[in-house]
Amino acid sequence: MKQKRKIIVAGVLVLIIACGIYYLTADDRSKTDSSEGWICTKGTENITSIAINSGKDSQTLIFTKEEESWMGDDGSSYDNDRFAPYTATLGYMKAEEKLSASTADEKEEYGIDDSSYMVWVSYDDGEEYEYILGKDIDNLGMYLSADQGKSICLIDYRRTEDILEMVESLYDVALNGVKFDEIRGISLYSPEDGTVSMNRSESPRAGGDFYWNIFKPYGWIADTEKVNELINTIEENDVLKRTDEDVTLESSGLDAAEEELPSIGLYDTYDSEMIIYLGNTEGDYVYCKTNYLDNIYLISKEILKVADKRAEDLIDLTLYYYETPSIETCTIDFNGEVHVLEAEWETAENSNTRGQRYYLDKEMLTGSQYSSIVSWFTDTKAEKIEASASGGEGAILGTITIDRLSPPYQQIMTFCEVADNPQLVQVDLEKTGTAYINRKEFEEFQASFQ
Repeated sequence: MKQKRKIIVAGVLVLIIACGIYYLTADDRSKTDSSEGWICTKGTENITSIAINSGKDSQTLIFTKEEESWMGDDGSSYDNDRFAPYTATLGYMKAEEKLSASTADEKEEYGIDDSSYMVWVSYDDGEEYEYILGKDIDNLGMYLSADQGKSICLIDYRRTEDILEMVESLYDVALNGVKFDEIRGISLYSPEDGTVSMNRSESPRAGGDFYWNIFKPYGWIADTEKVNELINTIEENDVLKRTDEDVTLESSGLDAAEEELPSIGLYDTYDSEMIIYLGNTEGDYVYCKTNYLDNIYLISKEILKVADKRAEDLIDLTLYYYETPSIETCTIDFNGEVHVLEAEWETAENSNTRGQRYYLDKEMLTGSQYSSIVSWFTDTKAEKIEASASGGEGAILGTITIDRLSPPYQQIMTFCEVADNPQLVQVDLEKTGTAYINRKEFEEFQASFQ
């Protein structure tokens, strides 16, 4: 592990040094310039912190260098690769052109005013470089001041891109409390509707696809596409905008106990947990806080499309969602009219090839005949699924007992009349949710055996 860490650290150092060499050599190739053009040549290795201040809201953000990452003073964390181009630019800062601007009007013409961003770069020897950022000119560069506004200089386009990307990406905070491609659990809480909890199954369906189990407010299978869309919506709106210092928990609607606030919780393979607590809306944004950052932020109102999801919005309406090749027998009982469907694995003589033979009531079936029966389970969609029976359990119409070669080894589906709706059939699948299917579909399936 130590050896691997050394390799990673060495790789990052090579990247930083390469960026610095690139700037040095690129500047030398572009034009021969005296040393007067350089603002900073102290390099990257001994930078200890970078601070960013916005004149618009008077907030200062400080990012401190650690062994393998950069830590923000708000709890945010970034790896060294992320900061490599920023430190290379700031460690080798050069002016392409120096301009005189002695009056406030002249400085404002170059974008140097009270609303400007300021960047401080600190070294381990106590030396500090301060930059006031001005206007950026398309395909040309950006104006800045390196002497507290006494003079203005123009830096090149390459450095401008890196500095602007640094300010824009670090001043806004990315949701990085979990790895979005490794999500294993999701929890959605609404004070009005309660909690929806689900996790990704450990064993895939046939074909290698994992699926999602809902276990609150009732047990059922979630629609994988809908869950993936939910995760994608969070990832696409993962930027948190910082708020003014006068924004409080009370004014943002985040003053209630955390367990009482609307929330979105994500859990990944590495046991990391990220919870987003939601408050009042503000234009196109919603006030929020998280379980791992210290401040109040604004997040896109698109996140409400996730927070408002209920179990009914996410369920897979397929009546039978397990793979059918592992079905061994189906015992179909229509109130005493019993039919047994069987699938037997056999090995061909003088060959290692295995295949299945199919039988209905001991009579051999073709593969297509067998598929036409079992496909009814997987093709039938529920009209609705509820936490409990809404119409009261009526007379039993029949049962289907499925014995399988893989878990769950036995499943029993019980079909009942719905007392207050003769158009539906209630299906008990031995889960805490209750499904309702169209009665006509059930009767057509029953008639196919006659």
